[in-house]
Amino acid sequence: MSIMKSCRNLLLKEKTLLFHRFSRYKSCLGLWEQDISTEIKLNIERHWSPEVLANEKLITNENKVYILSMFPYPSGNLHMGHVRVYSISDSIARIQKLQGKNVIHPIGWDAFGLPAENAALERNILPQKWTDSNIKAMKNQLLQLGLNFDWEREISTCNPDYYKWTQYIFLKLFENGLAYQSKAKVNWDPVDNTVLADEQVDDNGCSWRSGAKVEKKTLTQWFIKTTKYAKQLYDGLSSDSLENWKDIINLQKHWIGECDGVVVSFKVKIKNKVQHLEIWSSEPYKFIHGDYIFMKKDNAMLQELSHEEINNLKCYNPVSEKEISVYVCDDVNYPEGRDVYIASPSVDADDYKLIRCLNIPLDIQRIDINCNKENEKGIKLAQSKKVGGYYSSSKLKDWLISRQRYWGTPIPIIHCPSCGAVPVPYEDLPVVLPEKKTDEASLSLSSIESWVNCKCPQCSGNARRECDTMDTFVDSSWYYYRYLDPQNKQAPFNIKSLAGVTPVNCYIGGKEHAVLHLYYARFMSYFLHSIGLTPTQEPFKKLLVQGMIMGQSYKVKSTGKYIPPDEVEQVGKGYKEKATGETVLAQWEKMSKSKFNGENPQRLLTEYGCDTTRLLILSDVPPETSRKWSDATLPGALNWQHRLWRTIREFLKHRNNPELFNNTTLGSQVEEFDTRTWNSRNYFIATATYHFLHTQKLSVGISRLQSLTAILRNNVPPLVVANSKEFELALANLIVMLSPITPHFCSELWAGFLSAPHRLSNNIDAIDWNKEVLQQKWPKVDSKYPLSFLCKVDGADRCDLKIIGHELNNMTEEKALEIMLKEKLVKDRIKTDIIKTKYELYPDCRAILHIFTERSAKVKKNKIDEELKRSQA
Repeated sequence: MSIMKSCRNLLLKEKTLLFHRFSRYKSCLGLWEQDISTEIKLNIERHWSPEVLANEKLITNENKVYILSMFPYPSGNLHMGHVRVYSISDSIARIQKLQGKNVIHPIGWDAFGLPAENAALERNILPQKWTDSNIKAMKNQLLQLGLNFDWEREISTCNPDYYKWTQYIFLKLFENGLAYQSKAKVNWDPVDNTVLADEQVDDNGCSWRSGAKVEKKTLTQWFIKTTKYAKQLYDGLSSDSLENWKDIINLQKHWIGECDGVVVSFKVKIKNKVQHLEIWSSEPYKFIHGDYIFMKKDNAMLQELSHEEINNLKCYNPVSEKEISVYVCDDVNYPEGRDVYIASPSVDADDYKLIRCLNIPLDIQRIDINCNKENEKGIKLAQSKKVGGYYSSSKLKDWLISRQRYWGTPIPIIHCPSCGAVPVPYEDLPVVLPEKKTDEASLSLSSIESWVNCKCPQCSGNARRECDTMDTFVDSSWYYYRYLDPQNKQAPFNIKSLAGVTPVNCYIGGKEHAVLHLYYARFMSYFLHSIGLTPTQEPFKKLLVQGMIMGQSYKVKSTGKYIPPDEVEQVGKGYKEKATGETVLAQWEKMSKSKFNGENPQRLLTEYGCDTTRLLILSDVPPETSRKWSDATLPGALNWQHRLWRTIREFLKHRNNPELFNNTTLGSQVEEFDTRTWNSRNYFIATATYHFLHTQKLSVGISRLQSLTAILRNNVPPLVVANSKEFELALANLIVMLSPITPHFCSELWAGFLSAPHRLSNNIDAIDWNKEVLQQKWPKVDSKYPLSFLCKVDGADRCDLKIIGHELNNMTEEKALEIMLKEKLVKDRIKTDIIKTKYELYPDCRAILHIFTERSAKVKKNKIDEELKRSQA
């Protein structure tokens, strides 16, 4: 017996040696007998870093998936918000790769702007040098996090190779009448010496960055006529092509406003210069029959005029081709957000009363018209004459892009005394920023005479370059297309490079960018599509908006002063300042240096490693939810890693123990375990896949993997571990599904798993024994496993059936409705006619049938009516 046992041991050892000799994968560190520690984790990360960061080139254009996270401003250091958003995007990209997709996952730098310029001035270095050093530092930090970006697609908005094409797009806007100059009252920051958008002014009227009291100035500024696309952009938000936009749709609709009026561009001659005056009206017939124009006293156009000039001011109406007198008066019911009103007393009784009330001479006859027909006529005339006629809301303004700073994309316009504003010829792009000396204090291009003075491209006379630079939102409004063709020297991108890839499959970023950036990016995409440069209008299909990272802050109640955590002590349920005994208020707020509630990602990377950091940031709460950061969450993640480590250790121990094979009690124990585990394994694959792949609730997917781990560690006898095919398969599936979250750690677990002898799943396609974990296929449920088929009636769960997987995967919406209408729980809830159905099939995961009845429509209408009443009250 002992000789046979010795032979068996020798045979197992020889098999193991042969296996290692001919294996094609990288071996593990072999530290299984030691308890997992930070030192071991860091060694694992160094060992597997080349594989984790490897990026295979796309061989085919088929099966592409575009995963994009909003690119960062290169401040020099990652903050926890960066860690979260890029961990999310990296995990989603890795999940898609395991699904067999050709994943595009690029990164770049939103590198222009005020912060870099101010920081460079403080340090007496050039903005370019400061930005380049920050990019280098942040790139290194991103690599430390194990983020698998496609660095060959890397772009930087401050590189002339990029902003040449931003200027090219500006010229296309200019050619199409969408970029124009106009006087405007602007928010002026007297410290940073630049214009601020309304959103950059806080509730106290101070600059969001410098803190200075904002002043109002009237300046000639460059605008982009985004309002021309307002109706299209508004209507596009109702498209079924947008996935998971949720409340962002409402934010966007609120920003754009209901497009219930029309804009026409009138002409006003002031001091021998023709200026354009945008007039909005909810009654377009007034552009035909309008006889009076009213302006508020603080209209920007009036600020440089004398009293006499204002009294003689007239405006040319391009629709009626008549000159109309302008009256300055604040006592007019101007449309929301507007300071100009066109009146038609010959048609509108209210306008008639207004003219009489203001004692303005009235020498017109009242007429009776068909307003609907005249509205259509007014719109068609404006459109045919290319002076407007597009729908917009009254409150929506055109995009003011002028910035009076050096560090930005130069606007490619030359001002000539004879020819006016002349576009820089395309062949002369890019208009490159001039080099500055580090001791030059000026913040504007206007002081660099050698750059400003030039020749007019049309008449060759002396001229001056435009000295404003573009708002950085222009740079970021089209970058997602450049990623797909970053080396193109002839165009911003080739439409063929976008075909089959756009719109972006999943766009990931903070909610603070869900209004302005998203609005400008959608506008730019619609415009580029309108001139034939892109295959689709919408830039982004699915939106994943991440919540903020919150830190606990401490504020002295009496003074409102923030103090560091080490100066606070807890007394019962409250807090006191250690030095004074003053009462301290504790609250969760957005992380900020000034509030002493930040977390340094470098500390986490050093103390716990990048995989643990990623696991911590992705666990517990879904991406859309704000994350309360605390070290109290550490034990859960650390303990799970310990359990996984011990699972592989015990797996190897039992698989290398010959005494556990050919046992007489083997059959019943293993069979019972396999039956139970088959159900659990399939259930957790289906639910984890649903949340990882479809809902992107990564934290829920992680919790499913933790539950699967518990199944594998729930007092499973060594005999079963050694002989259960289901244990082996479940362990393999678990490691593969966790690998997008913790790629280094799982690479080591997988290498250990592969090194075990006595394989039981050699003939199963689910495991490729010759490849590392990051090259495996994502697990699928067995075709005979019953999956969930849920029916919701008017938003409420009513019936959940179990349908065999291969049948569910082939089920049509018609068949799904037929099945559910036979179920009593569904039939009893449908008391009125069905007005709409929606069928969601998630292959190998689940299916959901939504049934909407007239009852739901009535409920929705009642809610809208209630909201309307509240707003009117």
